[in-house]
Amino acid sequence: MSAPDLSGAWALHGETLGPDGEVLYDWDADLAITQTDASIGVAIETNGFKSSRSLSFAEKLTALPSGEWHLRYGYEPDADHAGTTPGQFFGLSQLTFAPDLQTAQGSSCNYNGRYVVIRLSATRRGAA
Repeated sequence: MSAPDLSGAWALHGETLGPDGEVLYDWDADLAITQTDASIGVAIETNGFKSSRSLSFAEKLTALPSGEWHLRYGYEPDADHAGTTPGQFFGLSQLTFAPDLQTAQGSSCNYNGRYVVIRLSATRRGAA
């Protein structure tokens, strides 16, 4: 089975959770996925009162029996982004894309300065 085309612009919504699972705060970001036959990359730039940009590494995309696609990746700060401090954070994310490739749900764990768990939801912008 060949990988689906996930490339393009996505609207990302995050809910940062406290230790008991309650939502501490919400945030929005632009998620950009680049993809070739050999690789996939994820860039996220947050919007609002805090702006930061992360870039992915060690991406893995897996087909699920349900017809969904599961993307796992690590991420780190984009040192070229003005609002992002190198070494400011490090994390792991996972997104599960619906069979129609228009939405995704997932989670993220952030370490090295921002010790949080995040619930993620994404919606594709524009036509697939």
